[in-house]
Amino acid sequence: MRILSQLIVGAFLVASPLYAQFPPRTDDHFWRKKVVLTIDLREKINEQIEAGQARYSLYTNYSTDPITDKSPYANREGAIVALLKGFKDGKYVGFSPKNLSQQVSFEDFDSRSRRIESGGAATTGSEGGDDLGGDDLGGDDFGGDDFGGDDLGGDIDAAPTADAGVTPKAEQGFPYLKYYRTKIQLIEDRIFDKNRSDMYYDIQYICLIQVDPKGALPDEPAVCFRYKDVMDVMDDTQWRNRANDAEDRSMRETIELRRFNSYVTVVSGEESRTLNEAELRRQQIIEFEHHLWTY
Repeated sequence: MRILSQLIVGAFLVASPLYAQFPPRTDDHFWRKKVVLTIDLREKINEQIEAGQARYSLYTNYSTDPITDKSPYANREGAIVALLKGFKDGKYVGFSPKNLSQQVSFEDFDSRSRRIESGGAATTGSEGGDDLGGDDLGGDDFGGDDFGGDDLGGDIDAAPTADAGVTPKAEQGFPYLKYYRTKIQLIEDRIFDKNRSDMYYDIQYICLIQVDPKGALPDEPAVCFRYKDVMDVMDDTQWRNRANDAEDRSMRETIELRRFNSYVTVVSGEESRTLNEAELRRQQIIEFEHHLWTY
């Protein structure tokens, strides 16, 4: 019985989509596409990626109660705050969405974001998003009122407050936080391994998207982080399980197990400009994988 259990566990590990650390060898790539996914954090299924413990004031706030603080997670304010804190603390460097080989310092990112917050014009320079689709990655097609509003938790345009689950410390450290709480992007390689005959999701970058709550500025990728650099931070960031108080999960597990809804924004440089195109791209990839199994 024990041997059978070990075989079952081993099979699960082989089939598990937690492939970020162990992508297939380059020589084993039968098919590969560079895919950019846009995740709207206002959607109900995605809210917890950004919210952490937000909007759960009826529950014990384990991050502040010294008696009941049994959570293994150091970061409990959502993935956006965790990524910004790690960036500020120098745990990893940022990269320009327009040129992923060009580094962006936290000081540059912070000063540009503060100028936007204070009403100044954004000076993107080399940090625009043309290579990832520019305005087409955001815009009304991938956001708008369809996923916001009171049905998903109140006024999304309001500045974050301590009552909404974001502590004053995060709000004071990042007064422009509201610009980055709406969308993120994943840049990944979709790889079909010719040896295992399985599709891999090899995440390369996670990007913060600047979204003006008032709609005065266009949506724009602001900074990207190499996923392998932020895996430890994501591992230490809480994903709140609203269906079961017994146990929460980490943000890394949530991302790598695909517990989110997203839109296929770019496939190998070809942009999806509407939701219909994004859905078509997604179905084409699924259909292609299916045909790989056709003999």
